[in-house]
Amino acid sequence: MSRGKGLAYFFMLALALSGCAQAPRASDTDSDITLPDDRPLRATAPVDMLRCTDRTTIPALDNVTSVAWSADSSAVAMSRINVIPSHTTITGYEEQLQLTVYYVRSGRVQEIGQGSRPQWSGSGAYLSYWRDDGLLYIYLDGTIAGTIEASSPEVRWSGDDLYFWYDDEIRVWRDGVGETVAHVDSDLIPRYPRDDAYFSADAKRFTVTRYHLDGTTERYIGVTATGVMTRLEAEDATFTEWSPRGETLLVRSNDKLAVMDPSGTEESAPLSSFPGPVHEWTADGRLLVGAVSATVPGGNVFDRIPVWDPTDEQDRAIATLPNLFGTRSFSPDGRWFTGVSRTGLYETQLELYRCGVASGQGVDLRADPASRSRLARIEGASRRFVRPVAGAVSQFLQGSHTGIDLAAPFGSIIVAADDGVVDAAGWVQVGGRRVCVQHAEGIESCYYHTSAALVAIGDRVARGQPIALVGMTGATTGPHVHWEVKENGRIIDPLSH
Repeated sequence: MSRGKGLAYFFMLALALSGCAQAPRASDTDSDITLPDDRPLRATAPVDMLRCTDRTTIPALDNVTSVAWSADSSAVAMSRINVIPSHTTITGYEEQLQLTVYYVRSGRVQEIGQGSRPQWSGSGAYLSYWRDDGLLYIYLDGTIAGTIEASSPEVRWSGDDLYFWYDDEIRVWRDGVGETVAHVDSDLIPRYPRDDAYFSADAKRFTVTRYHLDGTTERYIGVTATGVMTRLEAEDATFTEWSPRGETLLVRSNDKLAVMDPSGTEESAPLSSFPGPVHEWTADGRLLVGAVSATVPGGNVFDRIPVWDPTDEQDRAIATLPNLFGTRSFSPDGRWFTGVSRTGLYETQLELYRCGVASGQGVDLRADPASRSRLARIEGASRRFVRPVAGAVSQFLQGSHTGIDLAAPFGSIIVAADDGVVDAAGWVQVGGRRVCVQHAEGIESCYYHTSAALVAIGDRVARGQPIALVGMTGATTGPHVHWEVKENGRIIDPLSH
């Protein structure tokens, strides 16, 4: 080798060693931070956007009751239970809802203050929510951009236009100004909480449901631009819900499930033809119908729930989802799936699972130490009942009140508080639609004001198994479940068992 070539090789080697020595290192602080990774996992098999099996490490966000994704899937607003001292309750405390925002990309957690029912505008600039004073607040960049007096708590953003009800008027709020869009017939004004009203995902249509104490229900579909309403001819329906996209409406009864498109065309099937009674919407508006496993004693597991496609019964797509409860939902872009899992008899924690995972990848929940630890904590508790819904106590067992009221979003899952056999399912005065479960040692638990039963008389259920959906049937002050427990026919406090 010539002397010139030798010097050149030596110079190149020195540069390489210098580059290695000067490579930047993550600081100790950075190494302790784990943010959600939305990049696809490297895989030899194709990814499946309905396979949500990669649990993400996020900050501890406890006792979440409702979740709302921003339109760009970059943030999650949620209501969380905050326990505060009280001189007016028999327990010496009450549960108040606090509003929290988690920013997925940065990992930042922002506390907003007291509030519930969060909803994002289409641009993500505005966040609307309710406070205990009965007013709707519009939050913008750390300030209150507006307050709205509305006659129903159910609102809908279309872009940055907020649609809401005020007596017989459908109104829209935009850029700080409210104006009337349409009026409805004076005989059909939704009177909350006797009635409820929901706008479709694009706010172009709406439903009004009127509940009567004799068990009958009137349902109407309306056009937002005109206020014109027509009767929904579904006398046996117990539950309706808009798709997260467009104007597709789900109509459930005790034995049938149907979807209606904007033209009124309906596709239906008996519930017995599905592998389970729980439904869920995908991000793009397809309907999943199947079974959700009990949270106890198995802890967290993955369920396989088929997409219902009435046009192609031979080739159903399958979603693989964790058995979370509460307000289970996909992010608008379909890349995340959220809900809550149990960390104790009453305590829960928000979970965030990444979707689009190839077969054979993702967390193994059976070997997960966190899941085993939670399960051991629940099994080792001195009391037996688990809280039947991801919701806050709005009224305790005191005075003439015969149970515990747990406020939760309409349509969210109610589970059995303990193992047992379903011994009642149907309508009763005041309590509305109920499901009751007979447990060991003469104890029976009942769940009132439900919108849809997921079980039938004689079914054996496990602790934490879905049995009904939260509703507003009977005499209610809003969507909640009245949780009542008797021992040998005598009312007892569920919180002490």
